[in-house]
Amino acid sequence: MSLLHSLKTLVPGPVKRGLKRFSAVSRVVQQLAPCLPGVVCVDVGASYYPHARWRVFLESPRTQWIAVEPNVANLGYIQSWHWPSEVRAVTTGLSQHGGTQTLYITNIDSGSSLLEPVITPGMTQRIQNREYYFPVRPVPIDTLTLPQVLEGTPVDSPVFVKLDTQGTELSILTGAHTLLQSRRIVGIEMESTLQAQPVMQGAGKFWQACQYLEELGFELLHVKPIYGPSRFGNAGVRAHTFLNECDAVFALRPDVARGMAVEVRVALLGFYVTNGFYEESLSILEDAQVAAFLEQRGCDQSRLVRTLRAMA
Repeated sequence: MSLLHSLKTLVPGPVKRGLKRFSAVSRVVQQLAPCLPGVVCVDVGASYYPHARWRVFLESPRTQWIAVEPNVANLGYIQSWHWPSEVRAVTTGLSQHGGTQTLYITNIDSGSSLLEPVITPGMTQRIQNREYYFPVRPVPIDTLTLPQVLEGTPVDSPVFVKLDTQGTELSILTGAHTLLQSRRIVGIEMESTLQAQPVMQGAGKFWQACQYLEELGFELLHVKPIYGPSRFGNAGVRAHTFLNECDAVFALRPDVARGMAVEVRVALLGFYVTNGFYEESLSILEDAQVAAFLEQRGCDQSRLVRTLRAMA
């Protein structure tokens, strides 16, 4: 038995499967990213780093990546940007109507929001880490709307939006109603509260986001529930606590996308890959126009299909 084989036997099965999946994703990114059309990705609440799960867009030289974060100190990573995509920082907040707003800076600044945190009687026993929120420091800041952030970007470039703004995600989308109605926005990843009485006063709820976006031709692709912390320090499977919030992914329905430009459908393929929807990705590749677009850009589709099928 070789030394390499002996070492492999020491690696736990889940770790080996994770490494294999990571390697496969890397191959898909290498094959697809150079062939994508021009897209715009808006990362709202872009503190500390871009999420590597969005690699297929980060690796594309035709991607315009807009990092929106009012805390300039948290955008230091842009100075050493190593991705092929083009990056631009927007150091104001985003809101539904724009203009001057009050930013409530929480004790741990990652919880800061344009909504004031208030612990209602219904949440008193559940919110034990008050020091995360309080004391709160209100500060006036300038804000833009999402359409204002997109001014100057190519009007035919599909837009993807990632939102993590502590409760104002839905209101920001509402302020971009014309972009949603015109189908300029193709995919959305957002946090959303599942609390009956949200700590962030006036936060848009998950069911409201579903209703609003479905009426505009979107479908919910994925939801990851996030539970509140245990009052007694329990963790893992032992902790069965209240639903706190969720991460949700929405995209234009396939029947809606079919009536749009081929660039939109190819961009949607990239969004499916980003979120691990490999069967949906294979369905997109059955589209003759998509196949012709990728072939023209030098994509080895048979190789791409083989890789995706192995991952599906």
